[in-house]
Amino acid sequence: MNSRATRIALLLSMLLTFPVVAATEHPTVASITNDAWPPFIDVDGRIIDVDGRNGLALDIVTTALQTQGVTLQVTIKPWARAMRDVVDGRNDLLLATWKSEDRQQILLFSEPYLQNRLRFIKRVGDPFEYHDLASLRGKRVGIVRDYSYTGEFAKSHNFIREPHQDLLANLRMLAAKRLDLTLEDEIVASYRFYQLKLADRYQFTGPPLTIQNLYLSAGIDNPRSQALISAFNQGLKLIMDDGRYEQILARYGSMLHSNQMPEIIRPSTNPAAHRPLMEASMYVSTASPTSHLNMPWWHLPGAL
Repeated sequence: MNSRATRIALLLSMLLTFPVVAATEHPTVASITNDAWPPFIDVDGRIIDVDGRNGLALDIVTTALQTQGVTLQVTIKPWARAMRDVVDGRNDLLLATWKSEDRQQILLFSEPYLQNRLRFIKRVGDPFEYHDLASLRGKRVGIVRDYSYTGEFAKSHNFIREPHQDLLANLRMLAAKRLDLTLEDEIVASYRFYQLKLADRYQFTGPPLTIQNLYLSAGIDNPRSQALISAFNQGLKLIMDDGRYEQILARYGSMLHSNQMPEIIRPSTNPAAHRPLMEASMYVSTASPTSHLNMPWWHLPGAL
């Protein structure tokens, strides 16, 4: 073999044996979006750092992805638009998502990283008490447009579901008596009541409608989705193992505690584990001060 042929053979050999970067290797920069949902996400269109907090969910997701070398670019949008932009691939990630059968056709979900407790909210002074779906007969219930309300609540014809842009829009409608009830994650609603000094106007009623796992998600047709969700899952396990996850929860738990708000619920795939919590008397509004709980959060199951 002449020298030229030898060089070509050697070059081909090197190309065949040189490590090839896997197509699924995760990107180093990703765009993430959500609606403003304090205290889970509490930024105004960009990452800011006020007292070290950008929002409980955002801090968990950011920390987990940073362990994998992924930096996030954050954009805040109305929920319906945020979800549409992730499904269409204009953004890579949706920060805080509940899972449903319909959404699994269009979104790829991470491992759960928190849980949400959905509770009904009424005007102070309204004698109504929520007990079960039958007790909602004839009621007008404000929901958030394109949120995933699953199960019998989404199917029932005993009451009217009225979609609006967000919790604040529903609270305005509730104050004007154009709605009878609305519902929201208990921590989110408590935080809004505290922020906007609304604790004398609204209160929770009855047990939670549901306890929902909270996920990071990505558009199923986005070629970056699998790599980014895998990177997050790896990072989430890492920060759960090394204590950083607990540190984030402790920091926000302290803030919630200082404002008399409910405890943070860690992710779980075992709903039965929360049955005693769901049946606790603290969830009956007649037994609790306006919009607050009648028991310190650190005494409850699952508290920090």
